[in-house]
Parts: sequence; C-alpha cells; structure tokens
Amino acid sequence: MQYSQYMKPVIASDTQKISVTDLASKRLETGAYSHSQWLRLCYIERQLLWERRLTTTMLMETFGISRPQAQKDIKLYQQLAPKAVKPYQLGIPYHQPTESFEPVLLSEADLQWQAIEEYAPPIAAHATEMPMLIRHHNLRVLARLLSVIEHQRSIEAVIATMSSPKGRGRRLTPTAVAFVNNRYHVRAFCWDNMAYRDFLIGRFKTTPKVIKPSKSAKDWGDNAPAFERCRGIPPEPDTEWEQMIELELRPNPQLSQDQQALIVTDYELDQGGTAKRIVLRKSLIGYFLVDNRIPCSEVEYKLAIDKNPSAWPVFAFTVDTNRLAHELGF
Repeated sequence: MQYSQYMKPVIASDTQKISVTDLASKRLETGAYSHSQWLRLCYIERQLLWERRLTTTMLMETFGISRPQAQKDIKLYQQLAPKAVKPYQLGIPYHQPTESFEPVLLSEADLQWQAIEEYAPPIAAHATEMPMLIRHHNLRVLARLLSVIEHQRSIEAVIATMSSPKGRGRRLTPTAVAFVNNRYHVRAFCWDNMAYRDFLIGRFKTTPKVIKPSKSAKDWGDNAPAFERCRGIPPEPDTEWEQMIELELRPNPQLSQDQQALIVTDYELDQGGTAKRIVLRKSLIGYFLVDNRIPCSEVEYKLAIDKNPSAWPVFAFTVDTNRLAHELGF
C-alpha cells in the first residue's frame, strides 16, 4: 500500500458543503500534520471502524509513542471528527464510536481491513505488477452496517443484485461482515426471503435506515408481516455461519505424480508431512472454492477429472467425511 493513499482523504464534490473531511485534507496539504501523525489518525479511525473500541495503549504499543502523545492524537482526532466518538462513560475504559459513526479520514479506496500500513510494490524497469480490477465499495454503508451489527438493529435499504440490477427495497437484520477476495459482503437475515443471505456492500443504492417493529403490531394478528410478528428478531439462528468446517487441500489426483508434486510446492500443500488444512465457516466455503480455482460444483469437478485437470490443480475435501467440499452445498 502506498503512503499516498493515506494522504488522500475523501474530497466532497463542488456541489457539497465543506465537510470535516475537506478541512482535514486542506490542513494536511498545508503541512499541518507529519506523515507519522497522519498514520496514527488513520489508525484511530480504523480501530473505531473495525474493532469498535480504542485505547491509548493501542496507540502506544502500535507506534511506540508515549501516553501523552497518544492522548494528544486522540484529542486531535476528536476535533477533526467531533461526532465520531462517544463521550466518556464511567466504567468503560476505552473510546467507543457513536452509533452514527462514519469515517472522515479513510478513503473508500482503502478500507483498512487489516493493517494500517504496507509497503508499495517496487517501481523498476525489471519489475512490474499485474493490475487487478477493484470492486466498488461504499465506506458510509460499511460503517453504518458495522454499527447496526454492534447494536443489533434492523435496516431498510435499496440494494441492487444481478436479478434486480436497478435495486429494490429490502428489510434486513445484519449479523456479520465478510471480506471475500476484493469485495465486502454483509451477512443478514432477509425478511423478504425469510432466510440468511449475503449482500455485496458496494451494491447498496441507499444508506441503510434503522427500523424498529411497530408497537401496534400485536393488534394486527396473523396478518402482521413477519418482521412485526417476530419483533425484528430472526426466527432461527444462522447455522451455516456458525458451523465451522475443516478442509484438507490436495493436488488433483488426475495429474501425473510429477505434476502433483509441483502443485504441492506451488500451493504449499505439504505441512510437515501432512496435507494442508484450513477451517472455514460453512457459508464461506463456496467463495473460497471459486476464488482459489477449486471445483465448486459437480460440473466443474467432472471437467477437472475428465477434460482439463491442470485447470483445477487443487481439490478440497472435508476432513471428517473425506467428501469433496462442493458436495456440502451452499
């Protein structure tokens, strides 16, 4: 990740009013912050966004700074984003984001899922990097969804899908966020389908609106919508999300012995004399198979066996049953 990405907060369009983000950008451009301080401010926002908590100790240990400096950085961030952090609450030894928290420093180009800083690839005549297509993200929606999950709320929003590309209104109870390859999904109970589904966050056409069951729902009787009858609480647990499955990865057995040995080396499938194993939530296994070119359906499995084994060099099996992973169903 290049440093310059941290130096470009989201800038409002000419038709929008000057925001806190614009002010932060202008102050940065005039040299108001050192590069190290800007990284610490981004880190503060990252912690509030993802971990939903921030302490001075986190800043001290991550950046090797003193407690007074960490407190100064937190105070500066509160000045830049006065509506982002809850007031101090007795008995809670950390800073919390407000329910309406939205990032003002991080850009949509970099959502800071794991690290606050990584080195950029080298720029040299003898080295290059293949560009990757970047999926659209919506940082405001992501922040709102994380807050909704934390406070166990339900929402309404217009969401586009392949079957409804212009988008349609949905009523959801979000439960988790998953990062798959280069896209963010929200796991939610969909009250339209009465089932848990995954929705691409980049396809939200509107900012989620928090909703609550009507207090008069008890007067509706059996005609009340499911959301009202259930008081906004999903009627069943998300068993596919909660269930953890251990997979074992092996080379395609249709490859020659030498080819299989090559695949074991390529994908580091040998771990101390045993096949590589990973543990995944059942609802995420389908994404894992697709993104890693592992057969994810019976059609692909037959192609990998009969037609073109080299196109699917790795197979995944469940450790407990030794079944092919795609047979689990998704």
